[in-house]
Amino acid sequence: MKINTKLPYSILVIFFIIFLPTFVQASEAKNIIEHYSYSTEVNDLNKKTFKIHNKQHINKTLISYDNNNCNTIEQLEELAKDNILNKNTNFSIHYTGNLSDLSGSQKLPNKIMDYVIAYDNYAGYCVTNCITTYSGYDKNIDIKFDVTYLLTHDEEIWVDNKVDSIIQNIIRDSMTQDQKEKAIHDYIVANVAYDETAKKNSPYNALHDGITMCGGYTLLACKMLNKVNIKNLLVLGKVDGSSINNHIWNLVNINEKWYHLDCTWDDPVPDIPNHVCYNYYNLTDDELAKDHNWEMSKYPFAETKYNLNIINIPVKAVQLDKHHITLKIGETTSLAANVLPVDASNNSIKWKFNAEGIIYFDGKTMKGVKSGTVYINAVSDDGSFEDTCVVTVTNEIADPIDINDSTQLQEKTDVDNDKSWKIRFNKNISTTALNKDNVYILDEFNNKVDVNLRFDVSKDTLIVEPLKNYTSGKTYYLVINKKISSDSGKKMNKTIVMKFSIR
Repeated sequence: MKINTKLPYSILVIFFIIFLPTFVQASEAKNIIEHYSYSTEVNDLNKKTFKIHNKQHINKTLISYDNNNCNTIEQLEELAKDNILNKNTNFSIHYTGNLSDLSGSQKLPNKIMDYVIAYDNYAGYCVTNCITTYSGYDKNIDIKFDVTYLLTHDEEIWVDNKVDSIIQNIIRDSMTQDQKEKAIHDYIVANVAYDETAKKNSPYNALHDGITMCGGYTLLACKMLNKVNIKNLLVLGKVDGSSINNHIWNLVNINEKWYHLDCTWDDPVPDIPNHVCYNYYNLTDDELAKDHNWEMSKYPFAETKYNLNIINIPVKAVQLDKHHITLKIGETTSLAANVLPVDASNNSIKWKFNAEGIIYFDGKTMKGVKSGTVYINAVSDDGSFEDTCVVTVTNEIADPIDINDSTQLQEKTDVDNDKSWKIRFNKNISTTALNKDNVYILDEFNNKVDVNLRFDVSKDTLIVEPLKNYTSGKTYYLVINKKISSDSGKKMNKTIVMKFSIR
């Protein structure tokens, strides 16, 4: 890159910014770097103290840049925003405007973060540190960003997937905005505990560890409310007589009215599992201002008193969509439960059953695993109403055998539990006829046992071997269906049945 020789120097200006909740700005001088070192004390949200050391020197090094090019502040803000939304930690932007564009009463990191927050509250408040370094001259300026976040990229993906799963379980399309907000509030307050050690403060901590400070409560609520299309903002403020911003909560828009929602302060400390309060649920400005302080002019006004009674509709019953299910091993089906009335405030349902390895059931999809019967109860959180489904799992049931019309071979007793049977015919058996509909073993309940069928050395001899051991003391039946045929198409006159018992 060629340097304009008309300029006697290039300029390097570094800004450090610590975000959540306050910005710290560095002054600018054309030949001075302002080094800002800082120490951080965490109290509820973040309390920070800063020390400033000035060191004068000239810097003649230009920073290399990537393909991010722009020539206006608006384009610069957009490019930086896109990188931050993608959680890029280090990126560069080549700016072809003037150096004076980057100075002014509001420094570059502040402008960028204000722009990101205005576009996406959640993404903006997940930035914990933004360092901006730029160097060059008019029309040829390289800007380097060093950004850190509350969550790593992998943690953000984990949170997104977890939130999607939670939303599927607690939200229904038929619910009103009031009901969706309450379901989200109740889930967070019931399942998250406040971190009194002041070490955890992210939505990942809230969901993965079950413990967080107000930042985790509020950002998690923000993400979940966004998922169900409820507009909300994050409010920075002061509590407990603090002189700096040390708390954060949500401002939600329900039915075109704004309300304050503080999930953190609705969660008792010390934690009481599954206990939910509504002392800070959908408050007006006047109601919240009794113990919260914030710059009201920066946010929409919350002036309408909320009626909590509209969200307290009690559950009167639980209803399953099925009450009897019969499955074959490996077969799947679904089972769903709903509370009545459908607009009840608390629609949470717990599933109670002892699968004993008979079924797999995740609250929606069910799969038969082994023969047996399971009773599944759906129980409402509100009122403990319940409904029951009886699930029966069987092996594949064979066609009924007419014993009187079959050839009975002599019963075998004291058989080994891993016994394989060798069956010899007087003709070669058709390959297509060798299947589990024509040759199989039944247990005493007429359920098919899993077996492997194969020819021996020649096609006139079959081997039937169990895939797992028979049960000691039980009786089984080897069945050779009369439908089995030879290569020439000849079939047997009767089905052959041999009873055997395991030692």
